Amino acid sequence: MINLWLDMIHRFMIGGERALLDRVANQLKGCDLNFTTPSGEPETEMSRRLTAGFGNLSEAIRQAVALSVQIAEEVPHITSENGELATQSQAQLDALTAIFTATQRLLEGLQGARDELREVIDLSKEANRCAQAGSDAARELATAMIEVESRSARAHEIVEVIDTVAFQTNILSINARIEAAHAGELGQGFAVIAQEIRQLAVRTAAAARDVRVIIGETSSAVSSGARSAAETQQVLTGLGELMTRAGLAMESMAERVTGQGQELVSIDHSLNQVLTLGRNNLENAGRIAERSEALKQATDTLRDCVGLFRLPEDPLHEIRHAIAFDLATTSAKAVSAVLADALHSGAISAENLFSSDYQPITGTRPQKYHTAFDHLCDKLLPPIQEPAAASHPWIVFAICANHDGYVPTHNRRFAQPLTGDPARDLVGNRTKRIFDDRVGRSVGAHTDPYRLQVYRRDTGEIMFDLSVPIFVGDQHWGGFRIGYALA
Repeated sequence: MINLWLDMIHRFMIGGERALLDRVANQLKGCDLNFTTPSGEPETEMSRRLTAGFGNLSEAIRQAVALSVQIAEEVPHITSENGELATQSQAQLDALTAIFTATQRLLEGLQGARDELREVIDLSKEANRCAQAGSDAARELATAMIEVESRSARAHEIVEVIDTVAFQTNILSINARIEAAHAGELGQGFAVIAQEIRQLAVRTAAAARDVRVIIGETSSAVSSGARSAAETQQVLTGLGELMTRAGLAMESMAERVTGQGQELVSIDHSLNQVLTLGRNNLENAGRIAERSEALKQATDTLRDCVGLFRLPEDPLHEIRHAIAFDLATTSAKAVSAVLADALHSGAISAENLFSSDYQPITGTRPQKYHTAFDHLCDKLLPPIQEPAAASHPWIVFAICANHDGYVPTHNRRFAQPLTGDPARDLVGNRTKRIFDDRVGRSVGAHTDPYRLQVYRRDTGEIMFDLSVPIFVGDQHWGGFRIGYALA
């Protein structure tokens, strides 16, 4: 830039244009960028270049001023939102800490419950073993009592035999006494023996009766004991089965508690990670707050710096800007009309006209796209765009872009057949592209009365872009943009 100014000064001095040089120097000294060729003086190549240079610089600074104002307006909101974010982050961190603590307590409780369940399971197994042993003992007791009952029945049969023998012996003793009486004195000794035998039979019968009573009572007791032993065995067997089922249930519960404990451990790890992220977010929020404040100070400095320059009050006072604005406004109205007619006639639906579905065209770089409306635009837009582009030699292009910066139909000079040479095609074929640079993104998205921007095109030229919005009915479709240079 310095070399350029030195070259310009050298040429001024060589050409004797000292007055113009003095004026340029004074304006630069005073940071006055509102440069125009003095009235009454002939316009020269040098004055046109100076006018273009001052115009480019003034609009670039105007954009910087607008951007700094926009940033300055957004910084308080960012700072406020970041403060809220910090507060929310702190609240989330506190809540997560409380949840983490509760999870730790729950995990400890589950571990304690798991240990207690293990103890209960061990006790249940021991009780089951005891119940099984008791059941076996009761079964053996029942078997023994059945055997006793069987032998008691056998003893009862023997007693019955003894009782029968005693009865028959008693009958025999009675008969012997009768025969002894018939024998007289000779039978007295035999009578004494018969009397003794009778007394023995009576005592035997009495003893047999006593034994029968004892055996009956014993048999009844044994039967009752056998029934009790059998019932005890059934109870102990049922108790063992219940203890087995209880043990299995507690085993299952222990496994579930273990599984829940493992899940809680996983949750615990996740919460720990979230806590770390929460702390990091809180720290980041603090750093963002510091940077927001630094950004605000930098923005204030930028505004102070660019505020040194005096800019033209109305860019449209520049004749080329005014011509571009009128041409873009007229062309945008014409495009609105033909697109509205296409909608009304049914040539295209509103869904297709406002579609954001971009189908890549294979083998193109930069990437090109087909849409539901680009073929219609190929028919309707050239009759409007081509006259606008050819209306002045300093106009580089006059095209339409939708709200995404997509250009369905470029001017014919920039819609030449693809050659396969990236450098040539970048210049010669610029149609059906989405222009996502700073200017390209904004020309179809804004709804300002107009937007004037200066930028470096991807082909290298520094040029102006003036765009106005295009509405179809009441709906914003995109913008009409004109690209040109001041010299």
